[in-house]
Amino acid sequence: MNRSFVILLCASWMLFFSACSNDNPPADNQDSLPTDSTATVEVPERNTTLPSPLHVAAMFKSSGMKFIPGLINPTAKAASYSTSIQRAQNMGVYSADMAYCVLNKQSNDAQQDMKTIRELANQINLGKIFDNTALYDRFNNNLGSEDSLRRIIADIQFETDQQLEANQQNHLYGVIFSGAWIESMYIGAQVYKKEGNQNIVPTLLEQMNVLKSIVTELEAQQAADPAIPALITDLKALQAHFDQMPFKKQLNDKPDLEFSEIKVTKEEMDALVLKIEELRNKIVNG
Repeated sequence: MNRSFVILLCASWMLFFSACSNDNPPADNQDSLPTDSTATVEVPERNTTLPSPLHVAAMFKSSGMKFIPGLINPTAKAASYSTSIQRAQNMGVYSADMAYCVLNKQSNDAQQDMKTIRELANQINLGKIFDNTALYDRFNNNLGSEDSLRRIIADIQFETDQQLEANQQNHLYGVIFSGAWIESMYIGAQVYKKEGNQNIVPTLLEQMNVLKSIVTELEAQQAADPAIPALITDLKALQAHFDQMPFKKQLNDKPDLEFSEIKVTKEEMDALVLKIEELRNKIVNG
């Protein structure tokens, strides 16, 4: 895939998910429980629009990423998260884990992740995502239908965006997604590391392009919580490592080079995987 085309495609994804967030939630005719009717709410203003965790997981899935037991963050760890930033970021982590499980038909794990997401949401004043809707019951009643679960997850994203706006908690938007993004990258990196799946490498490199948008969003909100600047520093360190990788010269010399044509040594990938692991472990270990 041509790099210029990928940039345009990423922009299209962002517009698509922005539209999903700005309109009423998509109807799910396959659900056994109906979606509650919701009045149109003014569009939340964001500094950036980030793709959904489900879409990021689907990109890795299309690269051949298989389910490996033990990769996702244990739900028992949720009790150790004591600050709003920790809870919000790990709400994102569990959202990525849930998407990974849904796409790989791991309904029991997905159900546990959903329960944990709901608990964390309650702890950061986002409980109305589930309290005022049928989303939690709809999810549990449709565990056997991947299509329905995809739609329900989209509805959860919509409700999350609306609650962040209603509660004046827009600073948590980038925080939540940063957790989801790094968890998706971690899972992809681990599948590459454990299975040697070279098809995941282009997706990992492509997804690194999202990092600058996450940092931009967090920088616009960093005054809202003293923990956000430290998170920005960690993400910028990962970005700096990526920007200094030797293979980047190939992109500078050939801007239209396809991601699948980029030659990356095992040593380069191992170093990138290590950096992703370090940041992910810092997040999930509180």
